[in-house]
Amino acid sequence: MPMWIKHHGALSILLNYYMLRNNICFLLILFSLSAQAQDVSFIALGDMHYDRLDDHDLDYVMTRPQDFEQIFKEYPQYTAFYMPKFLQLIKKQTGAIMPAVKAVVQLGDLVEGVAGNDALARQMNRGVVDLLHSVKLPVPWVLVKGNHDVSNSPGQPEAWEEVIRPFMEGQVGKSVNHGMYTYKLSNNTEFFVLDQFFSTDRNVPETEMVAFLEKELKASTARYKFVLTHQPVIPVTQRCWHVLAGIRRPLEDTTLRTRFLNLLAKHKAIVLAAHLHEYSVLSRATPSGNIVQVMINSVNRGLEPPQPKDRMTEYGGDKWVEEKPDWQPATKEVRTRILAEEKKHILQFSRADLPGYAVISMDDAKGVVMLNYYNGFAEKPFETINLTELQQK
Repeated sequence: MPMWIKHHGALSILLNYYMLRNNICFLLILFSLSAQAQDVSFIALGDMHYDRLDDHDLDYVMTRPQDFEQIFKEYPQYTAFYMPKFLQLIKKQTGAIMPAVKAVVQLGDLVEGVAGNDALARQMNRGVVDLLHSVKLPVPWVLVKGNHDVSNSPGQPEAWEEVIRPFMEGQVGKSVNHGMYTYKLSNNTEFFVLDQFFSTDRNVPETEMVAFLEKELKASTARYKFVLTHQPVIPVTQRCWHVLAGIRRPLEDTTLRTRFLNLLAKHKAIVLAAHLHEYSVLSRATPSGNIVQVMINSVNRGLEPPQPKDRMTEYGGDKWVEEKPDWQPATKEVRTRILAEEKKHILQFSRADLPGYAVISMDDAKGVVMLNYYNGFAEKPFETINLTELQQK
């Protein structure tokens, strides 16, 4: 056999070897990039209460003493002075935080509501939608319905349907129904967004919420699951303003809350909530595992990053009721009973008056969910908490 044929054959084998090795390296790089793509973050905001005095029938506001002071002394001023700057900060952070931010969540009470008539309710909602559009976020808004968004003020529920809902659907690219929907942030991260069950804009029974979660959590293939709800799942103050409390809306099935809590624990769904204008992190034991709940407040009252007020790390439970005996005395007995029972199951707890925003990040290689909480307009975290560890403790 001529030497050139032998050399050609050897060369062909050598070339095939290098091509195969390069292809394997290329595939390994692609696999590595794909794995890295599962490391994602999102920003979570609590109550914001967008408001302008021109969006209210002031005669109507005078009939709502519980809202009067906030409307005349707080929310319109906070909106004018702080909200646009705060949203520009959030936009800046979407481009600076790693892993990459894929969405900004707002956990309800986007607006103050209490407009007083149909036209003003729509005007208020168009104002906040215009503001959100003007920020020009590079990622979608994922909105949760809050009680102020659909308060019992005339025209408020209809304004949500006509103005806020189309904005939400344009952002997430799918139907959000009447406020209860799912949204996949990545292959491994999924949101389960609840309607609000505090006020009765649609008078939907809580059983519908539990049925929705049972179906969607079971079908989900996501490794990291987040239940987004305006009202908290676990009470963190004496008010007991939590989902399935049975106070504001009596429960026909007294076992429903137990079923609900075990469902969340079984699927390791982390709860993100707002409503009470507090920052809180807790873990609660159930027979199916631990529930982790993070509560966020984004009603900023100044430009300087605030220090925490009234910070506590012990779950007071029924003691909270004793400390504020004049608050709704008609429900004192039932709230005392609820909180005394809840206290038995709390594993870890913190709460403070500390407005700001949260960044939640998934490290897929480690299987870990991390919370970074930023106080006010801060660009560095106030504290960092491993939420996965709280699920396991």
